[in-house]
Amino acid sequence: MKHEIGAARPPQLTPAWPGKYELFSWLDYAVNIPHPIVLVTTYKENGKPNACLHSCGCFGGDEAGYYSILTMLDSYHTAGNIRRTGEWCINLPPADYVDRCMRTIARNGPEDDEIVDAGFTVESAQTVNAPRIAECPINLECVLAWDHDLGEGSGWHVFAGKVEHVAMDSTAFELNPAKRLKLLRTMCNVRSILNPLTGEAGASSLPVVGEG
Repeated sequence: MKHEIGAARPPQLTPAWPGKYELFSWLDYAVNIPHPIVLVTTYKENGKPNACLHSCGCFGGDEAGYYSILTMLDSYHTAGNIRRTGEWCINLPPADYVDRCMRTIARNGPEDDEIVDAGFTVESAQTVNAPRIAECPINLECVLAWDHDLGEGSGWHVFAGKVEHVAMDSTAFELNPAKRLKLLRTMCNVRSILNPLTGEAGASSLPVVGEG
């Protein structure tokens, strides 16, 4: 049975923490479409590598190019780095490295090498001034094509980057989709799922695509 739900937040939804539904749309929790988890890598102003664990993005393109679309808060260090350099890399981490991915959040000071300090290996990109992560089987090198505010008065920003170069491990060449997903062990972000009719919420999780 389908329920018709408007975009306005129902009054019975109580935020679990102050400002939750100002920072994130309540529909983000109710609709809850899983997005792949990636590490967006850039260089800080002092030349140190920056790594942003990120899941608010998508990919698409045509014969004119393939694009990485990122939505992130203006306050993110990565947003500032992209504005300054116009370049970044998308790195797809396997679930085996979830602990290292979480370390990129804990060690993010100006002098931190957020890739090495997390236990990853920095490798040079071929076409952009941004670091790649060697342990990730897929790396996309991106150049900023356009950016703008997500909406009027929003603290979120949208960046579109044209993919100029791709590095792929041979495991990504598997033609059977189910086998490919098992080899890549891609993680996706599922927020705490929200029942918009009752306001009841579940727990967040990081499921692996292709695994039950």
